Amino acid sequence: MKKNLFILALVSLAILLNACNQILKCDGIACVSPPPIPRFKIFNASGVNISDSTNYFLKIANDSTSYKGTMVKTSEATLYWDIMFTKGTNGIKDYELYANKTRLGQIRYEISLKKSGCCSNYSIDVLSYNNVSLLNTQDQYGNYTIKLK
Repeated sequence: MKKNLFILALVSLAILLNACNQILKCDGIACVSPPPIPRFKIFNASGVNISDSTNYFLKIANDSTSYKGTMVKTSEATLYWDIMFTKGTNGIKDYELYANKTRLGQIRYEISLKKSGCCSNYSIDVLSYNNVSLLNTQDQYGNYTIKLK
């Protein structure tokens, strides 16, 4: 009987120590990757990259501010908007895309926080332009393609 109690106590101790190890394994580790900021290449109906040919802006519903795109000069011009990073986690996910004062359409950007081990990171769940998904348009450099009509 004492032998069985001793074995039971050892097994219980092993389970308890393993549970504490799992709880404490992330102690002191705080890693969260920020939301990704999508970069876009904008093409006209003829298939020409016009990302750098005009001023592109994003607007948010109930916000009169226009957020100018930042141009990235690589082999092909690409644009991104910091607003998608700074406001994306606050539940604002629908943006209106403008070229100068002309409304071109709507960009929907939805992200979620995923936990993996001790760390968390954001992933893009929905990225669309005028209700057409852009997720499958990402090129080898991470740029998404918007095609204007």
